[in-house]
Amino acid sequence: MRHPPPDVASDVCYGRADVPPVEARLLPEIRGMVSRLHDVLEGRRPTAIHSSPLQRARRAAQAMAGELGLSLQIDARLAEMDFGAWEMRRWDDIDRTALDAWAADVCGFTPPGGECARDVLRRMDAWARALRSSATHDDVHLVVAHAGPIRLHTATALRLPTTACLAWTLDFGHLCHLRIAGDGRARLIRWNA
Repeated sequence: MRHPPPDVASDVCYGRADVPPVEARLLPEIRGMVSRLHDVLEGRRPTAIHSSPLQRARRAAQAMAGELGLSLQIDARLAEMDFGAWEMRRWDDIDRTALDAWAADVCGFTPPGGECARDVLRRMDAWARALRSSATHDDVHLVVAHAGPIRLHTATALRLPTTACLAWTLDFGHLCHLRIAGDGRARLIRWNA
């Protein structure tokens, strides 16, 4: 699930910056997330909740874990992309040539002092492999994270080109439902649900 809306202007580049969720919307967003989760699970119960350490994801995951009576596992590998020197700057204030270079090579271009999408993909893949090695086939794991890592993980899990899912809309508080078979093959059940 993507975290609730962050308290940051829409024209600001934020990734690894630990911006808080919009406080006035947090509880209603969490209620909506829990409701969507129940609709998707159709009576099944999550085994655990995993979260990015960034507070816009972590606070929602903590509330959901408490409500569902589950353990919460915080993992830095689930954090959003680090945009380095671009963090918390207005998009219009970032050098246009650098933005064009990033757009031309989303997977390989690294913002100054940050990480590229390939780096995000590597850490998400490491997280997923570790989870698969310890989970059983029937386990249901809920992850509260960020749009970028969710999209990249989905592309990889579905064995699509890395950039295939980057344009897919994933609204705040909505989810991507993947079913992972014992052989590691994934099936997309729902997107932006």
